[in-house]
Amino acid sequence: MDLAVGPGEIHALVGENGAGKSTLIKILAGVHQADAGEVRLLGERVDPYGASLPLSFVHQDLGLVDELSVGENVALVAGFPRQAGLIDWPRVWARAREIYLAMAVAPPDPRLPVGALSAASKAVLGIVRALARQARVVVLDEPTAALPEPDAAHLFDVLRRLRASGCSVIYVSHRLGELFGLADRVTVLRDGRRVRAAAMAEITPQQLVEDMLGRSLELHHAAHPVENHARPLLAVAALENAQAGPVSFQIGAGEIVGLVGLRGAGHEAIGRMIFGALRPRGGEIRLDGTLLPAGEDVAARIARGVALLPGDRGRESALGGMSLIENLLPSAAIGGQRSWRPLLPARERRRAQAVLDRLDVRPRDPAALIDWLSGGNQQKVFVGRWLEAKARLYVMEEPTAGIDIGAKFAIHGLLADVARGGAGILVVSSDFEEVAALCDRALVIGRARITSELRGPGLTVDNLVAHASIGAGAEAGAGASGGG
Repeated sequence: MDLAVGPGEIHALVGENGAGKSTLIKILAGVHQADAGEVRLLGERVDPYGASLPLSFVHQDLGLVDELSVGENVALVAGFPRQAGLIDWPRVWARAREIYLAMAVAPPDPRLPVGALSAASKAVLGIVRALARQARVVVLDEPTAALPEPDAAHLFDVLRRLRASGCSVIYVSHRLGELFGLADRVTVLRDGRRVRAAAMAEITPQQLVEDMLGRSLELHHAAHPVENHARPLLAVAALENAQAGPVSFQIGAGEIVGLVGLRGAGHEAIGRMIFGALRPRGGEIRLDGTLLPAGEDVAARIARGVALLPGDRGRESALGGMSLIENLLPSAAIGGQRSWRPLLPARERRRAQAVLDRLDVRPRDPAALIDWLSGGNQQKVFVGRWLEAKARLYVMEEPTAGIDIGAKFAIHGLLADVARGGAGILVVSSDFEEVAALCDRALVIGRARITSELRGPGLTVDNLVAHASIGAGAEAGAGASGGG
């Protein structure tokens, strides 16, 4: 493949998971050695595998140390200046401030612990730390995957200032909408090869999708009509804890409802109270008319048919170092079996193989380790784990965060199939595009309360952004309810 990035340019690199983006980045970083071809920097041929180059990489996991200060995190990369054999702390603080100011960004107190920074400020610090190595090219891997819209907008302003300073940016993202108005050019990869290189002004979102997938795919609101659901599957009344509420709402059988808000609005806590992972301090939860005890644990909720797909798949879903079989069928409860029954390896392998085939997981080897899979394929495995539980209510936190558009549509299709089978789905998300495309209704959370409900033609990205932004700054709103 070929990639050409100009000076002072934001260059988008897109493609499905497995298209080759990570391999290319690892070659540029010197982690892998290329089998053939060449890399040129400022016109000179260079060897990333054997030399230190002015290239810096900001990964989705920023690798920051929360317990250390801003200045110390910068010095971990740039080195600690010394005087008389001791660390020169004034120079540590000054160097961090200088890099922020060179980017025309107001610096935080360099002595402030990184754990006290917002998600957006941490993302900016990742770039600052990269520039501490005198980088001429900065590679950003999914920098907005965990950022709400306002924080992402702040990061984009920083990247534009970085471009204006003459630094080049390779920007890897699955959120295609954010590339327009930010990137200057785009390279599309598919199956390890470049299939398009063009100016962003010369391409449409539809063309990007078709290039990535190698086929035509209509982008539209995929939700199905649910106006006639008379029976509420889930009924929440005045539910609250220290992080959220009180909230009241209903979900009908076969309905997909979005619980949406800016990061930190409290919607995550609501979903986890329903699953039993957080204890409520008041209110009621009814499933199919049955009152669920407030102190009930996760195991009891799973037995009742409630499932939770956590938003942080690396820390809360993946069983690292274990096979796809073990990740798909981690316990008897999820498989609907009694815990005292003996395991039948051949039967487990057949079940796992059927799920991998149905979800088009690559590779489809049940014995493969979960660590070998791309983010999108890992997420398919974790969705498949809960589909095997045949739950009645699915709480899905950020179900397609950080995965490619092909995997995203596949997971959306799976959730739509589950809803058509009569299950209820609560999508807990800060991705407005996903909620608008997937859900039948959306409940907008602001200051830990439901501030508005959107449905039908009113369920658009623009309306979600507006209502979430207004609700985040409004006083506590009234709860909303509805059964579909």
